[in-house]
Amino acid sequence: LQQHILKRAARLVKPGGRLVYVTCSLLPEENERQVERFLEGDEGGDWRLDPPMMGDGVCPVPFETGGGRFLRLTPAQHNTDGFFAAVLTRNE
Repeated sequence: LQQHILKRAARLVKPGGRLVYVTCSLLPEENERQVERFLEGDEGGDWRLDPPMMGDGVCPVPFETGGGRFLRLTPAQHNTDGFFAAVLTRNE
């Protein structure tokens, strides 16, 4: 289901536009694996994974970035529910 939603949303993004894939899960199967699977698929050739930063390259809260590729908020570290985000940019 997540892969289907990601692929459908990707069709609506213009070249140079961004798609932010967000879940309220900490499970790699629902997060990193979905993004990696999308990028490895037929549609993925038109996309790149960008660092999860603000326009000025800064984020107002400390977070885990999965090697600088993903944003992850955790209950233990941020006193929130678990959240994951990946920023995908469509090539121009």
